[in-house]
Amino acid sequence: MLPLEDDTSRFITTWMQLRQIIQAANFNRFQQAGLSATQFMTLNAIPETGLILSDLARRLNLSPATLNATVNSLEERGLVRRTRHTEDARKVNIKATTQGMALQNSTSSEFHAFMAGIFHQMSKTRRKGLLAGLEQMVKLSAENQKSLELTRRMDDAAPATHSARLSRKQ
Repeated sequence: MLPLEDDTSRFITTWMQLRQIIQAANFNRFQQAGLSATQFMTLNAIPETGLILSDLARRLNLSPATLNATVNSLEERGLVRRTRHTEDARKVNIKATTQGMALQNSTSSEFHAFMAGIFHQMSKTRRKGLLAGLEQMVKLSAENQKSLELTRRMDDAAPATHSARLSRKQ
C-alpha cells in the first residue's frame, strides 16, 4: 500500500472511531430530550439568528425535503419556529424557541466540557496541528463541493444533448 493510501485508510478508520465517540457522548443527551439523532443535530445547528431551510440543509448535508420533515417535528414540539425572512418574504427563517435554545445550551455545554476534557489531554502542538488539519479539510471539502455542484449542473444540462445523439444513432 502506498504511504498516502495507508494514511488515508488510517485517517478514515480514526475518523470513524472519533465519530462513534462523539455519537455515544451525544446519544444520552438526545435520548433524554426525546429527540432523534437528526432532530438533535438539526436543533444544535441553528444559530441564534436562525437560518433559512436551504442554508440549514447545506450546513447539515441533508436534502431540504428530509430536513423539512425534521423541522416540522421540532416545530410541533415547540423547539423551533418559522418566521418570514425579513429581506425576502418568499423565504422562511427557522429559529430555535426559548425552549429549543435552553435545550441547545444545556446539551452543548455538557458536550463542550466532554470534548474539552479530551482535547486538553493533548499537547499544545498536537492540538494546533489537529485544528489546522481539520480546518484545511473543511476548506478543501467546501471547494470540492462547489466543483461537484458545478459539474452536476453541467451534467444536468448535457443529458438532453446526449439523449438526442443516441436517438439519432438508433
